[in-house]
Amino acid sequence: MTDPRRIRLFKSKLAHVGFLMAWMSSSWTLYGGEPDPARLSPIVKATQVADPAVVNIQGHKTIRTETVSYSGESATQQVNGMGSGVIIDPRGFILTNLHVVEGVADIDVTLANGKKFAGRMIDHDPQTDLALVKVNSEEPLPVIKMGTSSDLLIGETVIAIGNPFGYSSTVTVGIISQLHRNIPVNGTQEYRNLIQTDASINPGNSGGPLINILGDMIGVNVAVRMGANGIGFAIPVDEALEVASTMIERQRATRQELAMKVGFDPAVGVVIKSVEKDSVADKAGFKAGDKVVSIGGKEVTRRLDYELALYDVTPDTTLDISVQREGETINDLCLNVVALKKLPESESVMERAWQVLGIKATPVDQNEVSRVDSSYHGGMRVTSVRAGSPAAKAGIRNGDILVGILTYETTSPSDLAWILDSKDLRSNQGAKFYVVRDRETLFGSLRVASSPSRPVR
Repeated sequence: MTDPRRIRLFKSKLAHVGFLMAWMSSSWTLYGGEPDPARLSPIVKATQVADPAVVNIQGHKTIRTETVSYSGESATQQVNGMGSGVIIDPRGFILTNLHVVEGVADIDVTLANGKKFAGRMIDHDPQTDLALVKVNSEEPLPVIKMGTSSDLLIGETVIAIGNPFGYSSTVTVGIISQLHRNIPVNGTQEYRNLIQTDASINPGNSGGPLINILGDMIGVNVAVRMGANGIGFAIPVDEALEVASTMIERQRATRQELAMKVGFDPAVGVVIKSVEKDSVADKAGFKAGDKVVSIGGKEVTRRLDYELALYDVTPDTTLDISVQREGETINDLCLNVVALKKLPESESVMERAWQVLGIKATPVDQNEVSRVDSSYHGGMRVTSVRAGSPAAKAGIRNGDILVGILTYETTSPSDLAWILDSKDLRSNQGAKFYVVRDRETLFGSLRVASSPSRPVR
């Protein structure tokens, strides 16, 4: 017969084991599994919302030094750079600072989850120090939540996310210290209307988001006051996204003609400013003053939504656009997107290209370049290069397919005509260009002035 005392003791041990297992389960929850909900503070939640859309940008650039080599040419030096960026569209559009990617070869973009992509700067705005980078991903990428900078409060909590000194996905917390700061950069340029914050912003944070306690981006981190602790600055998000919208519009407008212009009013939304008389937009019933509500079923709340909704739309596509007019929603307006009116391939344009750049070229089909980069919409094959010309000094060869100069595509003579008229073409820093050669994209700098140009890489 079993001893009753032993049974009681055995039951007592089982109860003790049960208590230990329950305690271990609780400890596992606290230290190895799901965290205690009490630890999920608003700052933690905001960071979790925003962090997947913040990227690390690495690259290197060639700079000229004051030293002169034995060959008589100025020496060059490779400089590595780093910064941050924020994904503003699942197709791979990334907003960052221009100083992060300007003159950078091989822009390497790393997501918060470790995935790596090759990036390409497609446009920039020197005045605001903003740039747009594009990566190609087979899957949609995480996008930052957009806030507004129109109602910011001095003293409200803000969070900066970025890659200071190469430490990826670094989070710092502070408050909005002041608004509308103007910060001189040099004798001729200054940042205007910046957000001042004491959230730690260091080299490598540039281009990353400043978010509020809800995880909404309210600014783009841009600068730190050297020699001062706790003084950093960010570009207000409303201004940054307007600049991004303009950059996307410039790319889109090389392929489409809508014959109407829009603007953004934070208090109202996206409003049609003008409609060209007798155009397809006019005949479709659009009027100045209409508020754009949606395009193809996608809600439009700011101009960035409008431009991104139109970006990949090909000519001869009919779009369903809903607008509000005098308080009434109109859902039956259809806009037929037409191809941009191309200038005739005149000999005068090609003659100017020959005289200014030193090239003759003919358009090629999009298929010839889309195999290299699916974002290319065409190009112009170089058939002749004038000896001693800017193109020759830059290393452009017969057979190269020119796909871009400055921030513009070169798919036709009319594109070249636009570029030849651009004052940026004659910049002292040179005009960056891109060519496809041997199934690879190469870049260089066209120095239309008398100064020499760096060979294409």
